[in-house]
Amino acid sequence: MNKTLPFITTAALAGLALAGCGTADSAETTNEHAVDGEFFSVEDPWIKATEESLDTSSDHSMTGAFVHLTNVSGEDQTIVGADAEIAEVVELHEVVDDGGVNLMQEKEGGFPVAADERYELNPGQDHVMLMDLTEEIKPGDLIEITLELENGETQVIDFVAKEYVGAQENYGDLEHDHTH
Repeated sequence: MNKTLPFITTAALAGLALAGCGTADSAETTNEHAVDGEFFSVEDPWIKATEESLDTSSDHSMTGAFVHLTNVSGEDQTIVGADAEIAEVVELHEVVDDGGVNLMQEKEGGFPVAADERYELNPGQDHVMLMDLTEEIKPGDLIEITLELENGETQVIDFVAKEYVGAQENYGDLEHDHTH
């Protein structure tokens, strides 16, 4: 009788049982797939869900989108804008320290990404800001955002919505004027 078969079967079943013990958070908060585009390889594109906080009667509904990009074009690229159907206004933002307070503002000159280099858009740092949203964004929704490059080209990325409560930046004058 083969004694290794029951051991392998038991080990495989134990592995499956342990895999089922992951937290619900891990499934909701990761989107680790990578997507290759003409200009950027894309990792972990996500957008902050607004389901709980969106007041569509307000002109100030907003959220941030985040992604890790690697420039695969062979040339330096600069992201100078973005667009999304779900928002009236889309801007490239940075977070700066203003006397110990994190202040979010439009990033002058856009996001430069050198050839073969990685550029990360993270909460509390550089990110794409969507303002005057036209509908709520629920966890799990896919939101399409088009990145606009300095050379006139674009790259479309699908961002997965998830809940997130960190990186509480001060929106400064964004609540009063979107024109900067």
